Amino acid sequence: MKAYELIANVTADGKIQLPDFCLSSTSSHPSTVKVIILVSEPEEINAQLSDLDDNFSEESFKKSWQQAITGETVPLSQLWEKTELD
Repeated sequence: MKAYELIANVTADGKIQLPDFCLSSTSSHPSTVKVIILVSEPEEINAQLSDLDDNFSEESFKKSWQQAITGETVPLSQLWEKTELD
């Protein structure tokens, strides 16, 4: 089984609008697919927003912005390299 993730819109009347998407034909006869719909609950959205608020500080942003401007950055590939702990 192969999985595809699509972002769909929900209209004001609750209908789902899927993006243009076409599966490549794997057989000459129709087949059945499984559809799973994940909907964020208001509590989840509020928790995510709260986490963002708690982790943000103007001072941290200014420092990070200054580092980016002056080239004090780490290549993305190094972010996933395994480091040894002392």
